[in-house]
Amino acid sequence: MRRTQGLQFKLSLTFILILIPLVIVSLFANNYSQRIMNEQIRERTKGALQTTLAYMDQMASNMDQQTLLISSNPSIVNIWRDKRDPFVPDNLYDVHTVQQQLNSLTNINGSIKEAYILHGESGNGVSTTLGGIRWPRIKEEAWFRQAVNGVGALLMYVPGSGGGDDDSSGGGESGNGDGTNRYLKDDSLYYIRLLDVLSESPEPNVLIFAVRKTALQEVIQHLQTSADMNISLFYGDKRILETNAGAARVRGQELFTIRESGGAWSIQLEQPKAEIFKQSRRLQLFTYLTIVLSILLAMWIAWFVYIQILRPLYQLSGAFKLVKNGNLTHQIKHVRRDELGHVMDGFNQMAAAQRIMIEENYEKELRLAKSEFNLLQSQINPHFLYNTLDSIYSVAVKHGMREISDMVMNLAKFFRVSLGKGRQDFTLAETAEHLMYYIRVQQMRTAHFTADIELAEDTKGMPVLKLLLQPIVENAIIHGIEKDAMDGELRIRSRLDGRGLIVEVEDTGAGMPPARLEEIRRELGTITSKLYRLPQDSPSSRFFGLKNVKSRLKLYYGEAADLLVESEEYVGTKVTLIIPMRTEESA
Repeated sequence: MRRTQGLQFKLSLTFILILIPLVIVSLFANNYSQRIMNEQIRERTKGALQTTLAYMDQMASNMDQQTLLISSNPSIVNIWRDKRDPFVPDNLYDVHTVQQQLNSLTNINGSIKEAYILHGESGNGVSTTLGGIRWPRIKEEAWFRQAVNGVGALLMYVPGSGGGDDDSSGGGESGNGDGTNRYLKDDSLYYIRLLDVLSESPEPNVLIFAVRKTALQEVIQHLQTSADMNISLFYGDKRILETNAGAARVRGQELFTIRESGGAWSIQLEQPKAEIFKQSRRLQLFTYLTIVLSILLAMWIAWFVYIQILRPLYQLSGAFKLVKNGNLTHQIKHVRRDELGHVMDGFNQMAAAQRIMIEENYEKELRLAKSEFNLLQSQINPHFLYNTLDSIYSVAVKHGMREISDMVMNLAKFFRVSLGKGRQDFTLAETAEHLMYYIRVQQMRTAHFTADIELAEDTKGMPVLKLLLQPIVENAIIHGIEKDAMDGELRIRSRLDGRGLIVEVEDTGAGMPPARLEEIRRELGTITSKLYRLPQDSPSSRFFGLKNVKSRLKLYYGEAADLLVESEEYVGTKVTLIIPMRTEESA
């Protein structure tokens, strides 16, 4: 499974690596286009702001020229010059004439809301809207002092933000309803110039033009293209007005800000970046979505290719392993009709042919093993052996040698069963009787052990292969009991359980050390129903009896049959034979 995951991972990684250059190009193109758009928007905005600043400069230039024309007009200047108070009766007509001239000017120039002329010595003056006005402490106003000290230079004053370098909103009686807050309103800005600019010793009389802030706002309002945009107009460092105060800043959004300056004027534009780059954000999101979908598509294609190609290869690899381990009945199930399907069909046919060939070879081996056993039996002339044993028995009886006669009689009975032809198996009861002939011979030879055979009634009639138990009993006597100086006991038991017929041969002999027991178990573990012949290079005397018995068990009773060895050194050894029930077909 790890190999499958590795192939799938490599395939997915391959598709993703193919996508990486496309992803990088897409991200670069997206960021590059957004940067170009940002620069273009900045350039266009800068051009619009510069155009507006040019208009503001033009308006300031017009104010400069108009105030200069009035302040250098002798017919107007002389009315206010060399007088302690211009409102004396003889001078009222001239003051009224000046008011009419100022009215004509404000009517021509719509951006001028109001015009003033103030007499600095008396604080009296004339206004186009208010008529005569009185401003007794005008000399204390900061903007007035700046205008006088400017010696004819044009001064612009914004109420509420100070004038020039003075940040106060005025002095004198402004706080009492007179002065700045009474005549100079916050909704306007004021151009102020000293009257009689051509005189070498001008008097502190001033000309004031009031320009509505709404007129300036109309100039910059055309730049407002969205509800979240804010445009601010500055004179020096002082903010004069803004079109949408705090709209963008209140929401806490990241702002696109650009500021352009021209002379004393500057304009600043603020707008949320999210609003400006709304379309590009959509394109960016579309790009990201395309990248994610491309990666998912690559993963799906990798999985599809794995399903169609790599998984069948893994199925083939697993099937080869199963066949290698001996499972020749395995068949790959599929419904494919492509080249891989043909390969799977070829594998199934190969496995079936291999199974048939092995089964045929198994039958040949089985017949060969039976032939070898029959040949071994035929090499012994039983009649010659029987006649010889009968002669020995007669001589022993004639001379009164009872032990010898009994030994020869038991040996003869043992050989009659062992070398008899025709029957391949006997009942368990007959097998036990046959074993007793052999055991009596061994007891006469070694007198220090007893034998006890207990067979369950339901097992006595069970068929058992001929000579199957004799090698086990022989090992128990020779390798177990004889090696123990104490008197030993040989026990043979039988019973039936779910596995079949269970026969146990147990002795109380010398037993085996753990290392030798493990070696015997390892040797016996190599014998199966398909590998039952002893290796030709194996020493014939090394566990030959046990291996021969297990080989015959596997050969005649199948894989379910088994031989188990248990032993404890200085205690004894127990060998258990598991003989499954044979059906008529298997027999």
